Amino acid sequence: MYTFKQPGIYAYVNHNLIEAIMLGGAAHVKVEGQWNNDLMEQVRAPSKIR
Repeated sequence: MYTFKQPGIYAYVNHNLIEAIMLGGAAHVKVEGQWNNDLMEQVRAPSKIR
C-alpha cells in the first residue's frame, strides 16, 4: 500500500498499454490535506549538470 505525502491528484496507469487503452486501465486518486513545503520546495535555482 502506498502512502501519499502531498495533496493532489495522482494517476495510476496500467503499464500494459493495450489494457490501459482498450480496457480503461487507469485510475485517479484525489488526496486532500495540508501541503508540506519541506517535501517539495526548490532549495537552489536550476543550473547546469556538472
